[in-house]
Amino acid sequence: MAKKDISDEDRRLWQLYTRNINRTEARAHHVGVEKIARSFKIDAPKVTSKKIFVRAPLSNFGSLKNFDNNWGKKLKGGKARPDGKIDLHGLTCVEAHDKLYRYLSRAQQNQKRVVLVVTGKGGPKKSGYAELRHTDFANSRGVLRREVPLWLSSGNMRNMVVSFQDARPRDGGTGALYVVLKRI
Repeated sequence: MAKKDISDEDRRLWQLYTRNINRTEARAHHVGVEKIARSFKIDAPKVTSKKIFVRAPLSNFGSLKNFDNNWGKKLKGGKARPDGKIDLHGLTCVEAHDKLYRYLSRAQQNQKRVVLVVTGKGGPKKSGYAELRHTDFANSRGVLRREVPLWLSSGNMRNMVVSFQDARPRDGGTGALYVVLKRI
């Protein structure tokens, strides 16, 4: 195989790469060693557009809310009623999540199509509980009202749910949700 000639640019790059290496053997004579350039000019494109900051969504909440229009019309018009009801008032987030998951699993196995999930609208702070809350949530109300739609749109519950929407005023209004379950 014929030996390939090295270009001047490749030779300079190799010299830059090996300039801090100390040899342990006798030094060999280098032919055509040139002075190494100490600075480089890099032509980078100039950014002319403005930066736009877009917040990434925390979940896919919008993907299941009011997703099934047929059920939405039936429920809002009073033509369909929930097959079951679960009330999450007074539970912590961990307790409520566990109870809701177990309830939805049983309801789906029992061929229920629509269930009413009562979260509550959020009322006055309970004494003693305010000190335990994180400072970010110090002024918020209705933790379950905020969290349950996120749970329904993600994780294991998403596989069971077709759609959900706010309940009619007689069933709890914005403090409750109609949840349409998938058939198994």
